[in-house]
Amino acid sequence: MYKIVLAAVLLVIILTLGICEQVFIKNSFNDLAEDCEEIQRLLLSGDFEGAYEKTEHVERDWKKERDLLEFACPNTDVKDIAKEIGELKGSQIAEMYDDSITRCEVLIAMAENSKNLLAYKWKNVL
Repeated sequence: MYKIVLAAVLLVIILTLGICEQVFIKNSFNDLAEDCEEIQRLLLSGDFEGAYEKTEHVERDWKKERDLLEFACPNTDVKDIAKEIGELKGSQIAEMYDDSITRCEVLIAMAENSKNLLAYKWKNVL
């Protein structure tokens, strides 16, 4: 009886951790995409200072989430996103706003692709 209870408890723990991981992955990439869309809107409206502040906010948040994402799902895309955020920030410092808009679009696409690749889906399992 003890072994059955232990197996059931371990199964519940594994399922809980798996579900939490999937929620974290989806939320992280969705938040990144939404933030990049907001940066893009700010750039298009000419609010360059607001866009830069939002970029710094995204950079700080991504540094926190990157460590957990790399632990949960080691993937080069997670590392490339950090590099791309740095390039977005650099293009804003250099006042290359057209390039910044393009980099936002790249980050949005990377977030969507990474989410689709890392999230649990039957097509990824089969």
